[in-house]
Amino acid sequence: MENRELGVEPDTLVICGAVVTPSLKGRGLAGEMLTALRQLAVERGWPRVIAPVRPTLKSRYPLAPIESFMGWTRPDGTSLDPWIRTHQRLGARIVAAAPASQTMTGTIFEWERWTGMVFPESGEYVVPQGLSLLRVDKDSGQGVYVEPNVWMRHM
Repeated sequence: MENRELGVEPDTLVICGAVVTPSLKGRGLAGEMLTALRQLAVERGWPRVIAPVRPTLKSRYPLAPIESFMGWTRPDGTSLDPWIRTHQRLGARIVAAAPASQTMTGTIFEWERWTGMVFPESGEYVVPQGLSLLRVDKDSGQGVYVEPNVWMRHM
């Protein structure tokens, strides 16, 4: 997009977010959504589709580095993580780790409200559904959560 004014046309579709309503999960809609987005890229003539994938099972292993987690596999060779596996079934491959994909900052009060937890001292905490640790600093009154993702390429 940076060079579009120079006549360079986009050639990559980046899937920044794809969400299925919780009540509709388990119906194959995620795969259908990814297939539709891949088809859109084909129709536009874009040879690449990439996505920063948030591994759903990673929250069970918040202490494991994303670089390790993304390589964990089942006996059949596919990813241990079901969301990465969905992408793999559609032909995607892991390209790289994104250890600091998103950073979320809030006051300690906000983090306590968001998580239902209490943070009595500075330090690192495991939080519900967190893929990594929350860092709490009592001196600044802030909590910082840096979430990893996995870059995957479909085409």
